Amino acid sequence: MPFVTTEDGAKIHYRDTGGDGPAVLLMHGFFQDTEMWAAQEASLAPDYRVVTIDARGHGHTEDPAEPFDNWRLAWDAWAVVDHLGLDRLVVGGLLQGGWIGMRMALLQPARVRGLILIGTRADAYDDAESVGFEMIIMNQWILGDVPLEPIATPIAVQMIGGTREQRRYWLDKWNASDRRRLEQAGRCLIDRESIVDLVKDITAPALLMHGVQDQIHSRRQTEELAAQLGGPIRVETIEGLGAAHSVPFTHPEVTDPIIRDWLANLPAR
Repeated sequence: MPFVTTEDGAKIHYRDTGGDGPAVLLMHGFFQDTEMWAAQEASLAPDYRVVTIDARGHGHTEDPAEPFDNWRLAWDAWAVVDHLGLDRLVVGGLLQGGWIGMRMALLQPARVRGLILIGTRADAYDDAESVGFEMIIMNQWILGDVPLEPIATPIAVQMIGGTREQRRYWLDKWNASDRRRLEQAGRCLIDRESIVDLVKDITAPALLMHGVQDQIHSRRQTEELAAQLGGPIRVETIEGLGAAHSVPFTHPEVTDPIIRDWLANLPAR
């Protein structure tokens, strides 16, 4: 199982399909891990080299359990990219993965060929959102001492969508996990700052996608991000029953042809 060790001692787990194709780095949403990209690893390789990363607090990554922010997660991702000897690549992800990807582009713009941003935004949570997430994510899910299933089941409907079997896959992983391991990741999620004033400097092409039934991220928020970014934009709404927040996981048959078409039309690397 491959890891990259950072300067502060975190061991960042990654998966790499390998090959000589153009590199695509994909980063998961909150509560998820590299497994959410299994379909994309299969559908994009071998034409593309697909790299996926477990963020701190998630999957197989090990970290010092100290506070961090999304800029730190962006540097973690760059550490993996540098370890693999990649120069330029496409970066992207779902929600939290999109926050990291945009920060990667701000940190090293010349190395980012394009962005795939799914159900994500550049602004911070407003007061009502912060209070809600503090209660549900921090106090009940992460720090709570009651069974997780009743809390996680309705969240899975919104966060995953798809079929009952697809939601069950993540529910089983969540039930088997150490909830308190997510404490610093939860703080990073809720307390993140706005980068609305910065993303205009991201001039790389961007593909923005969101599920038509997404209750976490709206079409309006996707359109706002499209207007805030500084480069060429393509916006796609993913249709279908259960097309909610995690559409690359639940509806790869819809998302992946769009991603391949967009990748094929990027400027030469």
